Amino acid sequence: MIGKITGVVMVLLFCITTRLVAQTGTTPNPILTADSLATGNYKDVLNSFFQFAFDRLASPDKTIKFTGTPFAVMAKLDTLLLVDTIYKRYRTLRNLNYTFGLRLDTSFRFNGFSAGLKYALINKRDETVQNAFVRTVLSNAVVKQMFALNNHMVAKIPTMPNPEPLMQEYSSFTRGLKSFRSLSKPLQDSMLAFAASSDSTRALFETLMQNPNFNIKRTADSLYQDMKTNFNKNALWTVGVTDTTLKNQFAFANVVFQTEFLKSVNKYSKTKNDLELNIKSQLQLVDDTLKAGRDLRRAVFNFEPGFNWVINTKGTRKSYLELKFSGGYYHIFNGIYVKEDKDQLWVNGTVRIRIFNDIWVPFEVKYDPKSGNLFGFINVRANFRALAGAARQLAK
Repeated sequence: MIGKITGVVMVLLFCITTRLVAQTGTTPNPILTADSLATGNYKDVLNSFFQFAFDRLASPDKTIKFTGTPFAVMAKLDTLLLVDTIYKRYRTLRNLNYTFGLRLDTSFRFNGFSAGLKYALINKRDETVQNAFVRTVLSNAVVKQMFALNNHMVAKIPTMPNPEPLMQEYSSFTRGLKSFRSLSKPLQDSMLAFAASSDSTRALFETLMQNPNFNIKRTADSLYQDMKTNFNKNALWTVGVTDTTLKNQFAFANVVFQTEFLKSVNKYSKTKNDLELNIKSQLQLVDDTLKAGRDLRRAVFNFEPGFNWVINTKGTRKSYLELKFSGGYYHIFNGIYVKEDKDQLWVNGTVRIRIFNDIWVPFEVKYDPKSGNLFGFINVRANFRALAGAARQLAK
């Protein structure tokens, strides 16, 4: 059985086919995460490779940010790190995000610099290294039946008359090149007899009888996609810190300690759309502008619980529109200004639209119920995998 996987779908498919067909080369298969299925909101919480962002384009204080992972840079320099046996050793670095940003004023002139680190304390969404995902696949009833059928056929075919062409024919079946209907009668009869011999494989027997066009590759792909989609709805919890300096004094002007939790609430639902629970909080230490120098004595706590409604395409399950609704609570521990409330409540909303495959435009709206003020911010997110080309070269 191949020990190199390009996704756990190989557990479903290559575990079958590689017992029939010998490997033709030694080129390793690279690991690629299910990055394309991740929501835009998820990529803002933790990015798998790189992200280029433009924040608050229409406001006086704009920001250009670049987010990446140390592993992505290392793998860009050495693509052999994408081989799964090596890839799995760098889980810690792949759970770490770094961010660099430039602040711009109204005229798009440099006005400061920001930097930050974020780490995923809990990341149950990376199916490429999660043993739990492999166990989920292998414990699936349909997967067990296909494994049992394959084990039987691999042992049975050598005992049948003229086994070599039958083995080649069965190999084509496991690779999806042939449907059950197109198999020769000896193979069909042997498969049906085995499937009907036990209660544990009875469902497979009924499937073969009712659907002569049964294609094992399409079935494996469908199973994998469903399980991967559900697995990518698991919990993610990150913690991080960022700091900002202004150009007039290169000292800390705003230090933010933050944590964020993300998890889908309809994990096993058959509905096309998803609903994500998103909770984040942060503590800001800000320069008190009423006092000379940089003191970071103004302390502001922010808590924002909300839900992100993800609207997916029917076929690819990629999200093309996301609507996030949340409430915001602000508490000022120290450094309250004149006529400023110590506690504030906000209503927040974000409409996130996918323009291209990896480019998002989030439009954020904040509403103050007390004052009636409404604020809107336009952002742009470009999520990209600069390693994709290198990975494709490895797969050749």
